[in-house]
Amino acid sequence: MVDRRAFLGGLGAAFLASRLPLRAESSPRITLLHTNDTHSHLEPLASGSLAGRGGIARRAALVKRLRSQGGNLLLLDAGDVFQGTPYFNRFKGSLDYKLMSMAGYDAGTLGNHDFDAGIEGLMTALEEATFPILNCNFTWEGAPRLGQKILPWTVKTFPGLKVGLTGVGVEFHGLVFPKNHEGVGWRDPVAPLGAVVRRLREVEKVDLLVVLSHLGLDHHGAAIDDLNLARLVPGIDVIIGGHTHTFMDTPVRVDDTHIFQVGYAGVNLGRMDFALGPKGEAIACGSASLPLVDRRG
Repeated sequence: MVDRRAFLGGLGAAFLASRLPLRAESSPRITLLHTNDTHSHLEPLASGSLAGRGGIARRAALVKRLRSQGGNLLLLDAGDVFQGTPYFNRFKGSLDYKLMSMAGYDAGTLGNHDFDAGIEGLMTALEEATFPILNCNFTWEGAPRLGQKILPWTVKTFPGLKVGLTGVGVEFHGLVFPKNHEGVGWRDPVAPLGAVVRRLREVEKVDLLVVLSHLGLDHHGAAIDDLNLARLVPGIDVIIGGHTHTFMDTPVRVDDTHIFQVGYAGVNLGRMDFALGPKGEAIACGSASLPLVDRRG
């Protein structure tokens, strides 16, 4: 069981942080911290090649440390919070969202496994989330109460900087039992995401546009993925991805879009830093995949 004092204190360990500065010097700057496919791994992994890494307490402590440095920062998640340990079997995702809220998450999206407790189970778990869950390509006609809890987009405002956020999810077929997403439909994300991007750019006038994607990095043409999403939908600065559990040390760039995900089970925390250029364009300043390990020994 996760100990609340350990969670808040981060186990008293010293954590590895990026050397990239958080503070703005001459132009507005934003740091994006992100996770994906944490799969109810609330404690460090106990076995395997990644044994000893991860844990929500370490993650929360590192985020707290980075926030304390000042500057603009967002903590984001790309889905599949649920399923993978006895914590999910017992709490059906409610504990995950509660601890993510305590850690200070600013937004997340839905993965296919986040439907593993069914529509009612997901709605119950979402009661513990103090941050918005974003998706623009699911339809909610048959599950309107759940749809009311999901936003197609949101905007986070900082001094001199507006960040637009939205989310997209993977197709249910072959991944989610029909009864578990009953009433929720899927649309190819290109058209609905394009409409949201235009709204965020032209109406909301955001400076940085971030998509939380649970499509997967690269399906080699078998299905829509982050790589071809970036090619098909102009105007996206960042895709924070998930679903394929891809361990990346740095983002890949497709046209003007930076795409990044950091494995699974919460063993890493992704970081990307952006500044606004002289014409208001987003300029990538650096990135890192920060391993969550206990540095005491």
